[in-house]
Amino acid sequence: MPRRVPVDQEVETSRRYFSSFAEDYHRAFDGGGRDRLHRLINRLFRRKTFQRRTDTIARLLESAGVEGKQVVDLGSGSGEVSLVAARLGATVTGLDIVPEMVEIARREAERAGLADRATFRVHDIVRDAVPPADIALMVGVIEYYGDLDPILRAVCRATRDRLIICDTRGPWWRRMLRYGLARLKRFYLHYHSPDAVAAIARGHGFHETSRIVGHSFTVMVFERR
Repeated sequence: MPRRVPVDQEVETSRRYFSSFAEDYHRAFDGGGRDRLHRLINRLFRRKTFQRRTDTIARLLESAGVEGKQVVDLGSGSGEVSLVAARLGATVTGLDIVPEMVEIARREAERAGLADRATFRVHDIVRDAVPPADIALMVGVIEYYGDLDPILRAVCRATRDRLIICDTRGPWWRRMLRYGLARLKRFYLHYHSPDAVAAIARGHGFHETSRIVGHSFTVMVFERR
């Protein structure tokens, strides 16, 4: 069996990695960036994936009718998905381990006129309590943690109605490229099968209601039983 990485080590390496290019990560939606490597990755890979997965989650939130509901966005990054939920009328709390990402998200909420409905703060999903919410979002989060059970247990316990999880995967060659990037940048990457994720959620009181396999991502929707 492969050696299990201590979760604190996964947290710190992820924080360091995303802190190193927070602004360029935010630029993925327009395919830009200052760093050459990340600008290339944004143009070739991230832009299309981020746009399509955000559109998919927007449709799910719209169909769920989130107006007036509380949404927590775990691993909110630079805030794009949080602002989608806020535009639909939800009250959103965006949480991320990277202070630079939180600052960008706050800036974008101000620019969009949504700072009254979308607030952001630094949060460690492993150590910090998950705030209660009607809907929890985890977009691009689970692939950075090897042991999902304690994380999903805490998220499910705090979620009253619905959990939406989206991971980034794609075909084998794309996964190999991401593994190469993880080795180069010294962070950890884990691909969990959707069935394994569904089994964990089921063990904590949620059942899967839909699964959407998109362009280099998979979205899973769970509702409380």
